[in-house]
Amino acid sequence: MVLCEIPINTAQKIGRIMAGLSGIQGMIAGYVASPQGQEAIRNYLSSPEGKKTIDTYLSTPEGQDTAMLVVTRALERTNLSPEIKNLVLTAIAEKKQG
Repeated sequence: MVLCEIPINTAQKIGRIMAGLSGIQGMIAGYVASPQGQEAIRNYLSSPEGKKTIDTYLSTPEGQDTAMLVVTRALERTNLSPEIKNLVLTAIAEKKQG
């Protein structure tokens, strides 16, 4: 199972970005963008070890910031009603402000 399907034009952009990375970074980026890489990530994140890693990361301020970013981006791409999206996005913005 893949996390998402990457449109051809997006895959081409990723390829151009990867070309500018150093060797190992480009290889990692290419693997992560591939269906096999996405499946490996999904399997790891679904495992007990992956869940523990996520929980540990989310207990840090940096992890909280990343989670807010990911939730915001994911929420923007859902088919939830605008009212629900706005409610959650407003709560996230308020949390960021302190």
